[in-house]
Amino acid sequence: MLGVLAGFSVVWVVILVGYFAGRPGVLGPDGSRAHSRLAFFVASPCLLLETLSRSSLAVIFSDTLVVAGASAAATAAAYFVLAKVWFRR
Repeated sequence: MLGVLAGFSVVWVVILVGYFAGRPGVLGPDGSRAHSRLAFFVASPCLLLETLSRSSLAVIFSDTLVVAGASAAATAAAYFVLAKVWFRR
């Protein structure tokens, strides 16, 4: 439970730093966009890598991974079928 709170607190700190830096315009006119891209493309993968490096492989490669992969594949297949049938150009 403490790990979940730590993960969420890191995300909230990044959001708050971006908000308080972007509010007075510290980073310039395009600063909020730059901070958003930094958080998404740099901070999020770093947080994921740090979290995965502390987890055991048995927890990562468990039945939950199979279920998550199967549900993602089923959702993508359903979208492609609906897009082909319903959203024709």
